[in-house]
This record gives sequence, C-alpha cells and structure tokens, in this order.
Amino acid sequence: MDYWEGAPEFKTVEIKPITEGATRFAAIAARQVDLLSGVPVPMIDRIKQNPAIEIVSRPARRCIYMGIGNQKGTPYEDIRVRKALAMAINEDEIIKTIMRGQATPAAQIPDIATIGYDPSLKRLPYDPAKAKALLKEAGYENGFDITIAGPNDRYINDKQICEAIAKYLSKIGLNVTLDVKPKSIFFDELTSYKHPFYLIGWFDGSYDLGRSAQMLIHSVDADKGMGTYNGGMYSNAALDGKIIASASILDRGEREAALQAINRKSVEDVAWIPLHYQQDVYAMLKASNIKFTPRPDRWIVAKEIKK
Repeated sequence: MDYWEGAPEFKTVEIKPITEGATRFAAIAARQVDLLSGVPVPMIDRIKQNPAIEIVSRPARRCIYMGIGNQKGTPYEDIRVRKALAMAINEDEIIKTIMRGQATPAAQIPDIATIGYDPSLKRLPYDPAKAKALLKEAGYENGFDITIAGPNDRYINDKQICEAIAKYLSKIGLNVTLDVKPKSIFFDELTSYKHPFYLIGWFDGSYDLGRSAQMLIHSVDADKGMGTYNGGMYSNAALDGKIIASASILDRGEREAALQAINRKSVEDVAWIPLHYQQDVYAMLKASNIKFTPRPDRWIVAKEIKK
C-alpha cells in the first residue's frame, strides 16, 4: 500500500479525551498515555518534578485580549477611558501568577507569523495612577459601572484572568461586575452584541490580518458579514475603509503595508486591549521514546510523531 508522504510509524493510535486536569495528569503519571496535549498550567511544576515525564512547549499563535466598544453615549466612546482600562491591567503579574510564566505579553492581536504584524508596536504601560488621571480628564473621577464578560471554559485560566482584571479595574475606582459563563452561552451572547467589554482569544489560520479585522473590529454589518465577533460594536469609519480596501490587494508587499497600517490604527485607537499570547504545553512519557515537535496550529498529526 502506498502512503502520501510515506507510511506512518504507528499502526494504531488511540485518542483519549480527558477533560478534568487532575485525571489527565494521573493518566500520564500512571503511563496510561504517551503524549498529553494542553497541560494544565497549575500542574506544570508538578509534572516537571516527575523524572519520567518531559515537558515540551512552544509559543502559541492565539492572542488573548479584551474586546471593547466605543458606542456613543457610553464611557467607552472616549479614547481616554479605553486607554485607562488598558493601563490599569498589570499584564506582567497575570503572566507571572496566573499563567505561571507560560505566556508572552502582546502589544497587538496578530502574531509574528501573520501578515500585518508590526514589530514597532508597543503595549501601553501599566500605570494605574495615569489611568485614574485619564478617567478624571474624561469626566469619570468617581468611576462608573463596568461588566467584564468572558468564558470560563475556553482559554487557559480564562476565568482567573477576568477575576484579576476585575481587581485591577476596581483599584482605579470602577464599580466592577464579573460575568463569566460557559462558552456555549458566552459566544451566543457575544455574537448578539450584549457585551461592551469582554475577554476573548483569537488566532487566524489564514495567517492574514485582513480576515481577522473584518470579523473583529470592522463596524457590525450583518449583510456584508462584517463584525461577527465585534461584540462591543466598536466602529471607526476610517478603519472600515482601510479594511475593505485591503481585501483587493494581492501584491504581498503592498498587502503587508496596508494590513500593518490597519494594525497600527487599531492599536492607536485602542480598538482592543491585547493581553498575551498563550503558550502551548505538552507532556511526553520518556519511556515511550517518541519524537514530537508541536505545530503552530496545535494540530496533532499522528504521522508526524516519530519513534
């Protein structure tokens, strides 16, 4: 029998879906599995202490960020408020304490492999004092009510990240309500535009910011299929024009320049608040003697695993 790209080295492959973190750790510790995908962050240190198991990790393409609207009549309409929210979040602390170091700070949504990534972009600095000053300038010296929405079962420690952000925003005088729920409910609400401020993750398999921008920050236009995941209904006519114009650019260099311009404008206008890129973490049983290199798309292709 002939095989595309050659025959795999394994005759059979058994895939075991194990959702509970402690049970998954027990499976590899008891040598019931050879490879564990999506190692729970709280268990990384424990796994590292087991000499029979090897940890393998690589930077993920998925960016975790806070979506935010700018609808008229809301506090978010004022860019000073959007900047204040961004500057109130201590992302370094989130990475250290919640992500256990298994994340990289993000200044933009596209990752380095995506056309439109701009290495010149920088994060707004963590500065709660400046955040308070911006709120005062915008007329919100006494704060305002804000709800942080997000899933509690979709991204690594998503609920804990939302809880941390609630703490940071409370420190600058905002009256914070936390609204985290199962992804099956959250995403239905997000695409119904019920949340002006929310946690979400994103990476684009097309490696092109154009598609992402159409779905995430183009003004909501159901007829054109734009703004599907623009839950806060952010809207910027100039940015919309750039996004639409970029769709017809085929030249690689011109397209990259156009998408970088969209990226820069989205960051300048605080169309979203990037938090971090996740880290993909796997565990391998050393006794299995398998050779496994993680893919950037997180797919595990059996024929790519070698003995």
